[in-house]
Amino acid sequence: MEKTSDKIKQGLSQPEIIDKALEVLKKNFKEEEFAFAHSLRVGLILKEMGSKEETIAAGILHQIGEKSQRELKNEFRKDVSFLVKKAKRLSNLRYPIRKIKVLPIRKRQKFSLNPQPENLRKMFFVITRDIRTIFIKLADRLDEMRNINKFPKEEQKRMALESLEIFAPLAYGIGMGEIKGQLEDLAFPYLYPKEFNWLMENVREKYVKKEKYLKRVKETSIKILNNEKIPFIDIHARTKHYFSLYEKLLRHDMNFGEIYDLVALRIIVSDIENCYKVLGIIHKTWDPLEGRIKDYIASPKPNRYRSLHTTVSCLDDKITEFQIKTPWMHHEAEYGIAAHLSYKEKIPEKIYKDKFSWTEELRILSEKIKNLEDLSGYLDFNLFKDRIFVFTPKGDVINLPKGSCPIDFAYAIHSEVGDYCREVKINRKMSKLSRPLKNGDLVEIITSKEETPSQDWLRFVKTKVAKERIRKCLERNKKWEKLSLRPISAIKRKLSIFKKLIHLRKKPEKPKIQKVYLGKETGFSINLAKCCSPKPSDKIKAFISKEKGASIHKVNCENLKKLEKKWPQKIIDASWGIPKN
Repeated sequence: MEKTSDKIKQGLSQPEIIDKALEVLKKNFKEEEFAFAHSLRVGLILKEMGSKEETIAAGILHQIGEKSQRELKNEFRKDVSFLVKKAKRLSNLRYPIRKIKVLPIRKRQKFSLNPQPENLRKMFFVITRDIRTIFIKLADRLDEMRNINKFPKEEQKRMALESLEIFAPLAYGIGMGEIKGQLEDLAFPYLYPKEFNWLMENVREKYVKKEKYLKRVKETSIKILNNEKIPFIDIHARTKHYFSLYEKLLRHDMNFGEIYDLVALRIIVSDIENCYKVLGIIHKTWDPLEGRIKDYIASPKPNRYRSLHTTVSCLDDKITEFQIKTPWMHHEAEYGIAAHLSYKEKIPEKIYKDKFSWTEELRILSEKIKNLEDLSGYLDFNLFKDRIFVFTPKGDVINLPKGSCPIDFAYAIHSEVGDYCREVKINRKMSKLSRPLKNGDLVEIITSKEETPSQDWLRFVKTKVAKERIRKCLERNKKWEKLSLRPISAIKRKLSIFKKLIHLRKKPEKPKIQKVYLGKETGFSINLAKCCSPKPSDKIKAFISKEKGASIHKVNCENLKKLEKKWPQKIIDASWGIPKN
């Protein structure tokens, strides 16, 4: 462990602020602890992203305790303590245990069918107010997933689901394609083990063959580019991420023959002009497939990915994909907005459609801001400036307008919760129903069937749903008040009519049965025999049995005569009594 830590520290240590962060880390954790090595690796990932030393130092210190956090203000610049505090707060946001329900992979949409992960992703930005904290959290989760086997089994599924539903789409939204792909691949075997094992069995050999083939294509491509005197920086094979491959196979009926970019050849050249020159040379050498040429430089993808893609009939007439890009495009594809921290290149101003409309604002802004660290101010005052995100006791995230109160929250849960709202606990403490909620508040509504909405509620609720529901309840209550204020005579008249209606609707009462006396015998249940249906005017006798008790018959009943011949001892005298009104 010490050797590994030393290597990581060598890769990190440069400015004084990093060395100081390492000293603080040693005071808080022993070098053999997982937390120590994990913190170092987080710092290294942030360095690879191109983050500045303040962000790297905060990444190294993101796990230290609250007491040590307070001391950071004295030892570091203000940014470091701020980032550590926000990163720690993000760590407390967890995917609710009851929500751990993995959708079948065939039914899974690109960015989840559940609104809760999307609300959590937005909440990250609202709580942090600084894009650098998102970088720290993504680096933190990436390293955790790389070492997921060191966590308890009950935590592994939760971490995998969080990574797939929250962190991978979040990375995609800010253009970190490589981190997105890694998080998905690391979560894949824990959430869909059968599908993952099937893919490994079927793809391993294909990857090996394709990589061997691409070595030949690479050698040929180098010769061609040298002959054409086109300078290149690097040529290497790019393997498609497993989870992305499986999703693509689902769209093509699991037919590997339809997947042309299983392994692609990536050519890195110095500038955009050479990108198009290389594309022309490839098409001159090999026949391109119709409809398979994609110019993502002129028309970038929603997450601002830029490159030239072409698929050709290459060596041995095998279909092969080429990707041509500059070093900047390559780095931006892996680290998205974070790439701007280490690279300086003017990007054409263009508004892109995006599955995350809110991250579109970030991308547009990053084109205009020279120093991306200034995004913290934008996140604070612009992004989601009109929204807040609060928790239910069960862990759901509720998205509300800024200034909303517990009444708005109650109606967002359910109309009846709002109607019967009596009291509220905010962060487990009793509070006023009119108190404006803040981001990250834990809100618990206490209801009572005796409560009804008050006219005062309309003064401080913000949501349209709450206002409409309160007005409806108030109107209903006014109707009852008007009825109670009518003259007593009118009310009595209404009640008499109401009673008559009830009386008419009542079912007719069953006729009262006269009491029957059984000679000297008692304790028997009595029933009238259906064979002769005796009436109070008839002379009667009773037949005694254990099953039916005393069956009452007319004295001239044929059935009674038969019973008397067979069981004379069971026949006793009976008589009618006078019914009581």
